[in-house]
Amino acid sequence: QPNITSLGNLSTLTVDNIVLNDKVMTMTGSTDDTATFTVGTNGTLTIETTDSEAAAANIQITADGTAELAGTTVTLDSGGDIVLDADGADVIIKDNGTAIGTFTNSSSDFVIQSNVQDKDIVFKGNDGGSSITALTLDMSDAGKAIFNGAITAGGLLTTGGNIVIPDAGYIG
Repeated sequence: QPNITSLGNLSTLTVDNIVLNDKVMTMTGSTDDTATFTVGTNGTLTIETTDSEAAAANIQITADGTAELAGTTVTLDSGGDIVLDADGADVIIKDNGTAIGTFTNSSSDFVIQSNVQDKDIVFKGNDGGSSITALTLDMSDAGKAIFNGAITAGGLLTTGGNIVIPDAGYIG
């Protein structure tokens, strides 16, 4: 059929692997693997892909201000910058629905918070090819700082208590 003209409303139109039904367009790539575009109220557009074997699909983009991307691995790869801009002031890191950590803008202070009770904030790095823990902030001990190496201060070192130097006794 080179041209099809409708003289009324079609309830559903199927062309090869594309189905048009009211405000929904579904394209089927292989058995049960689809990409669906749905136009909703107030101009929302949902794009959703499904994979019958859950191997490579599962992207959902909704134009109502919500974007959800689910997959086994999600990679953000940019030739430029990656910008996280949250007008709610929080960027929350979760693992299986549990908030593990939060980055917060608090009156322009940059707050890093460990969300799980008594769990630490750990700074790790690579020293000459070996993984090291450089600093641990122990949240079960009021945030006690545990440094793996020496501490160098560029100015005055102030303490609210004593300074203990092993084998030298107390100073202060």
